[in-house]
Amino acid sequence: MRLLCVDDNSTVCRMLDTLLTSSGMDVDFATNGREAVEAYEESEYDAILMDIELPVLSGIEAVREIRQIEQGHNLNPTPILFLTGHPHGQVREAGQTVGGDGVLAKPFTPEALLSALDRIRHMPKAPYYPGGMAAHA
Repeated sequence: MRLLCVDDNSTVCRMLDTLLTSSGMDVDFATNGREAVEAYEESEYDAILMDIELPVLSGIEAVREIRQIEQGHNLNPTPILFLTGHPHGQVREAGQTVGGDGVLAKPFTPEALLSALDRIRHMPKAPYYPGGMAAHA
C-alpha cells in the first residue's frame, strides 16, 4: 500500500514512518498542505493521512483541492484520514464537509491508526464524494 502522510511535526513523521514501513507500506511525506496537493498531483496513493493544522495550506484546504482535482478528472476519491489533536465536533464537521473519510485523534496507538486506515480503505466508493467520515477512532 502506498500512503501520503502530511504532518509538519517531525516527531510524528518519524513515528509514522517507522510504524507504516514496518507494516510493509510505502510512505511519502509532505510537511504542509501545498506540498500534499503537489505530491497528490504527481503520484497515485492508496490513502492519505492528513494533519488538519498545517502551514502554508491547511489540511482542510488541501483536501478540498484534492477532491476538486478528483472531481475535475472524474477520479475515484482517495481515502483520506485526518489526524488531529483537536477532534471536537467542528473539526469532524469541517473534515466531512471537504470530503475526509475519517478523523483520528492524536495521540493514537499503532493499532488505532492501522484500524482506521483499514476502515477508510474499505468504505464503499462513490463517483463523487458526498462525505462519510466512517473511521472515527
